[in-house]
Amino acid sequence: MSVPMLLTPLETQTAEEHKENCASYVEATAISTANYGTGNELLEASPSTGCKPTLRQFNVRLQSSLAAEEQLGLTGDVKALGEWQLSRCVPLDRLDELSWQTTVRLQSCRQIEYRYFVYVEDASGHKQIRRWETNFKPRLLLPSPEQESTQLDDFGIANPSDPTAQVHRGWLNHEAIVQLKFNGEKMFQVHDIETFDPQHVQLKIVPVEQTRGLHVEYSKQLYGRSQLQVQPAHGVSYTKGDIVIFHITLPLEQMMLQSFRLECYSLEQELLGSATLSASQLTGSEGLLQLHIKSANRPAETLARLRLPYVVVQPYQYSPLDFKNTYAHYWPSTWPNLDVGHRGNGKSYIAEAPLERENTIASFLSAHAHHADMIELDVHLTADGIPVIYHDFGLRTAPPGKQIEKPDQLEYVLIKDINYELLKRLRIFSVINGKVLEYPSHNAEPHLEHRIFPRLVEVLQQLPKSLGIDVEIKWPQRRQAGGSEAEQTIDKNFFADRVLHEVIQYGCGRPLIFSSFDADMCTMLRFKQNIFPVMFLTQGETKKWQPFSDLRTRNFMAAVNNAQAFELAGTAPHAEDFLGENAAQMLKQARDLGQIAVIWGDDCNSKERVKYFTQIGATATCYDRSDLNMPESKQRAFFNSSALLAEFEGQCRI
Repeated sequence: MSVPMLLTPLETQTAEEHKENCASYVEATAISTANYGTGNELLEASPSTGCKPTLRQFNVRLQSSLAAEEQLGLTGDVKALGEWQLSRCVPLDRLDELSWQTTVRLQSCRQIEYRYFVYVEDASGHKQIRRWETNFKPRLLLPSPEQESTQLDDFGIANPSDPTAQVHRGWLNHEAIVQLKFNGEKMFQVHDIETFDPQHVQLKIVPVEQTRGLHVEYSKQLYGRSQLQVQPAHGVSYTKGDIVIFHITLPLEQMMLQSFRLECYSLEQELLGSATLSASQLTGSEGLLQLHIKSANRPAETLARLRLPYVVVQPYQYSPLDFKNTYAHYWPSTWPNLDVGHRGNGKSYIAEAPLERENTIASFLSAHAHHADMIELDVHLTADGIPVIYHDFGLRTAPPGKQIEKPDQLEYVLIKDINYELLKRLRIFSVINGKVLEYPSHNAEPHLEHRIFPRLVEVLQQLPKSLGIDVEIKWPQRRQAGGSEAEQTIDKNFFADRVLHEVIQYGCGRPLIFSSFDADMCTMLRFKQNIFPVMFLTQGETKKWQPFSDLRTRNFMAAVNNAQAFELAGTAPHAEDFLGENAAQMLKQARDLGQIAVIWGDDCNSKERVKYFTQIGATATCYDRSDLNMPESKQRAFFNSSALLAEFEGQCRI
């Protein structure tokens, strides 16, 4: 079930309207709860079947005790269990530190699906999902005789033969996430190194006022130990080169009222100084705070200045999600190494390009015809909010009728500054080996499948579901040496929600995974939804491009650590990272953390290299020219199987 439509139609909504709708989301969901009731109403006997309600007792044992403010909840596919809705869940009663129990009247003659989860309530009574059971299939309660019965469960363990608990963090509903990121170089400007040495300091974020539903955690990113956790009493040790991310969850209704102190301690746990920041300083989805760290002993004295990046993650705005299904961590170890078509059948704006232009439906279908298991595509947002497929942030163009002979006669425009109808009319050029070449514009191409700039929705509707899709979200990165890949003025939450909306509406029922070079976009996609996996895409240690300023992008292990911190499915690292003798061991380290690794890059573009990356343990290899580089022994795409596709049929409930 869904709440009433909260937003203006997708085709007309602006970024400003998106921000305004954040406040109405909470109110509309409350109305939905009132209309549906609590979900604990007694069930009456069905006159057609004679099925009678029976008391069923649920007993759950945890592996570790909950925090004082945490509660255990139960949800399932019937009205008495809330029909998978967070607002209508059944709370359990605490028997002791590890044991919880509740009794629910349920029909005795039907099979029931259910899950457990941990939550907290904020001051307004809205629930936040802390952790939930993410087993691919929900638990099953089988029909029983018409008498009281008891169910005994271990939290997170649905299959007694596999004692590994499948439990992950939830998705955002009525709360937001603020991340404060120590993830760069030269963040501190110190006035007196003897008084304040940022090489030897401990950092802590302290709420000025404690509020129900406000929770501060951190990740210090080290291999195997990057998970989010509660701060130590005297802060997190930090030195230059460390990656420390403070992860603050707080209710939407209280967000703009909150203030925090950044406290700086010595290694001897002496408070050196602090800086105050207010949530009202967080303008937009991301930015850079300029903080003055004042001395603890001499408040008028500034010890250091700090340039502190932040990101704000808001809930997905278009429709509520539920507990029914999750594919966010679904990539079975029994799957083979997959072949992924880069931009379809490969790059186009080069010498000796394939017949089909990259990132077109024709290119995707060509890769599929040559047994690619998945294709990778690139998504931008136009000025009027339309997700379109294209690789670069901008394009070379020229006015109609103008004769172009030299590259300097071309104009460069960014996709984010052009509305979709104009984009389809633009002339498109490329410069190859110094020579200017013009290609058919979208409107000038008579064959629909060959048209450049297809909309994401068209791709999702027209590609067969047996062809998996890697949806790369394009977001420009800041470079270590300064500057950015491109300007971006579209709000990041707005961008993510637009793409998510189309994928949830039209992309379900198939293997689909998100990826992005932007670590914060990956965090957004992870915490906004619970349906699709997310990969952190990185260029790593390379001689081909300038490094990015975010330290999480610099090498494979940094990417693996960030994926562990925020429970991503894994990484998509550049092939250049795996040409050394320790390549297989690096990939094993990722697998040991339960992560996938999809390797990409020009170094993949031969049959020999495809075979090599498969042999060293890549989960998948993304390369150009499936028609030339696909293994000769491959007879069909892996997902070209009715049994496999059946696993994805229940992916989304619209």
